[in-house]
Amino acid sequence: MEMRRFFFALAFVACSSAEQPSSPAPSAATSTDGGATGACPRAGAPAPIAPIAAGEVDEASGIAASALNEGAYWVHNDSGDAARAFAVSSTGALLATLTFDAAEPADIEDMAIEDGPGGSFLYFGDIGDNAVARPALTIHRVAEPRLSGTAPVTLDATSEKMTVTYGDAPHDAETLLFDPITKDLLIVTKVLFGRAHVHRVGPFVAGTTATTTRIASIPAALATGGAISRDGRLVAVRGYGTTASLWVRAPGEDLATALARPPCSVPVATEAQGEAFAFLPDGGGYVTVSEGAGAALNLARFE
Repeated sequence: MEMRRFFFALAFVACSSAEQPSSPAPSAATSTDGGATGACPRAGAPAPIAPIAAGEVDEASGIAASALNEGAYWVHNDSGDAARAFAVSSTGALLATLTFDAAEPADIEDMAIEDGPGGSFLYFGDIGDNAVARPALTIHRVAEPRLSGTAPVTLDATSEKMTVTYGDAPHDAETLLFDPITKDLLIVTKVLFGRAHVHRVGPFVAGTTATTTRIASIPAALATGGAISRDGRLVAVRGYGTTASLWVRAPGEDLATALARPPCSVPVATEAQGEAFAFLPDGGGYVTVSEGAGAALNLARFE
């Protein structure tokens, strides 16, 4: 997201502060949900684990914890970059640069990961639409490569592509989710204030066009990223502030029902322009990162 538009959005929201509740201090999870899922998970205070090494990662917009490379994370830049992602270690060192399409994307805003018996796949959502005018979007899928050695490597792949259109009208969006239970991809729209819409794309089918179905409306103004845990139990959506919204999904529960409840709130590190969120592979915590050169990987663990 362009900084000029970002500051305009913050100014607009500030002018509407009477409609927006203040965020709780990022010390522990809170919730207004007393439903069947029980108490909200408590998360410790986020802490930086390492800055991403200076180089080509200068506007991190999406992140996913690797399924095949222990301790590694995949990140990608915001709009204006090539179709590529970077693997970085838990110390912030660059491990690999993965280019997955020759054509420059319109606006890749988020990524998700599928970790299943059929293999590990990276999904990249070319879903940004600041002008709210794109007739169609693209989701890329790439088999996650297994890395070896410590020297940075350059990898080339050809992504599979799926075209997406909204069932109602164009939307701006910066959040792509993958549901490991249903295999559905989902997009969360970005709105200046009020409630964001969650659109189900459906399972990825290369070479096809999918029309979304809106399944939920959630209190997530300025949603910039999110993730679903590998077991499908936790769903998170973040914005620019110091908390993320978290929904706890009961066994056998469909996602729309879970998202209909008020969310929990978990702390997120103070970041200059935080857009990326990923759960750890074991679901024991989550990592975030901001746009900007040398931004830190910030980790919070559930208590």
